[in-house]
Amino acid sequence: MTIDEKPFAVSPGDGPVPAVLVPRTPGQTSINALIRHAVTAAARLALRRASTGGTMSDIPADLKYSDDHLWVRPDPGTGLVRVGVTDYAQQSLGDVVAVTLPGPGDTVEAGEACGDIESVKSVSDLITPLTGTVRTRNDDLPRMPELVNTDPYGRGWMFEVETDPATLDGRLAALMDARAYRDLAGA
Repeated sequence: MTIDEKPFAVSPGDGPVPAVLVPRTPGQTSINALIRHAVTAAARLALRRASTGGTMSDIPADLKYSDDHLWVRPDPGTGLVRVGVTDYAQQSLGDVVAVTLPGPGDTVEAGEACGDIESVKSVSDLITPLTGTVRTRNDDLPRMPELVNTDPYGRGWMFEVETDPATLDGRLAALMDARAYRDLAGA
């Protein structure tokens, strides 16, 4: 809409008022770049779901799950367990914009916060499902937090914890299988 070929906005109290141009600051991402990123991320997610025959919330049967919507994938015979955020959780969070992870050598306690995940909706604690020592973390996530949304069970993993192999089976038994997690998530 224009008045005399000049853009304007309509204010309910004042009627037509001139549009305000807010210039970008140097280094600020343009709105077009943000839209391209959002469209690309949505297309990747749709393609991934279509190619794997996934449902709205994928819940792989080979993983264990916590009440805090984290998954664990044990490496048989090593005591190492990979941890990540479930598909259900990443969908609930919305677009992930930042992830803070525990560092290698940090001790984490089951049921305690060990980092956080920030989305466009909120900031949530990462509550570790197992006690142990962090051996590695996904250093791609600070640069590409969208991996949590596009590939939560693959490239979007969070960290690996080393636990005592003698007690690992008991600790894993305390977590949910896919069926129990599906009931919790209502998927």
